[in-house]
Amino acid sequence: MKQTLQPKNHHGGVAIAKWFRWPIAAFYAYGAFVHIANMMGWTGIDWPNAPLKWQVLDVDYLVIDCMVVWGMIFHPRIGVIAFLIAAMSQLVLYTVLRQWILDVPAEFAPTPDEASYLTTLVTFHLATLLIVGAALLWGNRGGPKHVQYEERS
Repeated sequence: MKQTLQPKNHHGGVAIAKWFRWPIAAFYAYGAFVHIANMMGWTGIDWPNAPLKWQVLDVDYLVIDCMVVWGMIFHPRIGVIAFLIAAMSQLVLYTVLRQWILDVPAEFAPTPDEASYLTTLVTFHLATLLIVGAALLWGNRGGPKHVQYEERS
């Protein structure tokens, strides 16, 4: 029987460098921690009495952030999809739906500094979307290839 070398299909074929997946996973692990901190009251938010939309968004984004982390580490296709959902939906929330997010009872009204933090998050999500997009394009269009081969008979 003739043996040939065949490229291994890593992680569902998503070509995004491992060195790049770890920082994204770390950022979203931090995001997941922030949502847990909100729920535990460690950030100063009275979470059980917080507006329902904030509670729902904390739970939703905790789940999505965990999917990004798990996916970027173990299954990049899932990680990239979860990342795109998280980043693009938060861009919509913090731009188009900004007033809806900030329209809360007076005791939960954010200070101007807290409200301006949403702009920082918009910048972060735009930057990471551009970087991930570039990394995906580079990986699929002839960027450095790190192909491992396995013997097949």
